[in-house]
Amino acid sequence: MMNLQRATHLVLTALPRAIHRHGYGIHSPWAYELVRDVLFERHQYYAYQEQHMNAQQQQLYRICNHYRNQPVVIIDQKAQAAAVSYEEAVQHANAQTVLIVEHIHNDNAALWQHIVNDPRAIVTFDMRRRGLVTFDNKRIKQNYLL
Repeated sequence: MMNLQRATHLVLTALPRAIHRHGYGIHSPWAYELVRDVLFERHQYYAYQEQHMNAQQQQLYRICNHYRNQPVVIIDQKAQAAAVSYEEAVQHANAQTVLIVEHIHNDNAALWQHIVNDPRAIVTFDMRRRGLVTFDNKRIKQNYLL
């Protein structure tokens, strides 16, 4: 019985992620470009070979490189320390700020749900292990499952 529940859960969560992971179903040109050209870029960057990066490090490098002229805040703490860091980051955030939260479906699952429901966090990208948050209130509030 447990295997059937797990299989059902995987199908229901994997299907929306698979559709959006390649940008399909994302109507915002800004979000589509971010997903296709930054978050899940398939081409090799020049620094990958020099730095010996794994896939997670490569993605973080692409994000920081894409937002190199904007403030990028990375929350890598867990549980309560991450929640405190989030509140502090939001107090200083502006429309240009980009927030990256690690461990969003393990230790920081409750924090991630709080962020998705927080009216200050406008657009969120759930990438299974890592979440990306923008605070530009000119955009429509939305959460993408990638």
